[in-house]
Amino acid sequence: MNLQEFFTSHKTEAPQLTPLWYGMMFLGIIYIMYSAVKYHQNKRYQIILKFVQGFQILMLYSWYVATLSPLSEALPFYHCRLAMFAILFLPDSSVYKQYFALLGVFGPICALIYPIFDPFAFPHITLVSYLIGHYALLGNSLTYLMNHYDSKQLGLRRIVEISFAMNLLLLFVNFVSGGNYGFLKEPPLVGDHGIISNYLLVSLPLILAIWIISLVFKQIQLKQEQEETVRQEN
Repeated sequence: MNLQEFFTSHKTEAPQLTPLWYGMMFLGIIYIMYSAVKYHQNKRYQIILKFVQGFQILMLYSWYVATLSPLSEALPFYHCRLAMFAILFLPDSSVYKQYFALLGVFGPICALIYPIFDPFAFPHITLVSYLIGHYALLGNSLTYLMNHYDSKQLGLRRIVEISFAMNLLLLFVNFVSGGNYGFLKEPPLVGDHGIISNYLLVSLPLILAIWIISLVFKQIQLKQEQEETVRQEN
């Protein structure tokens, strides 16, 4: 691997993935989900995941600074990047950490099933960071939710409020920077349909997905509470 090419700021085109790569990325999703659920109480596992996430963020943003990347690309305002910072730095009791952890399950799965890479030849720091960052976020989010999910903390109404407010902020960031943060300027698959339609096309599926995932973890929490009650009775 040529380090100069790995860190280059010269754009070419995004890599085209083969079916083998798609298959490997999908297996990676399954493995991370399995390991996060199995080892969610393992402190070493938690530390490793957070270290990987932190190192990935440090390397990526050091590269953005070193290459003087434009604000339209270098700000941490994509949904998954917001979730990465929330998982690493917010207290476990925060309602916003729980929200971004739920987003951190949905977002990486979408990003790895339908990857949108930066226009650089593989391997490149942005592409490696994309893969490692999303896998680490998925693992960190699942680990956090398995240990700290509180169904009383985040209902549908609060999910709606946070989602709409967050995407409204991202619209403002896009207006100022000229970026496509949150894919609100040009949503994947459907394309640009105007600012209001884009806002709804991104916000509504996001709300639905986060709510559904929250229901799954509500059932997991109920099962954990029932098992704990049985253990105490015995």
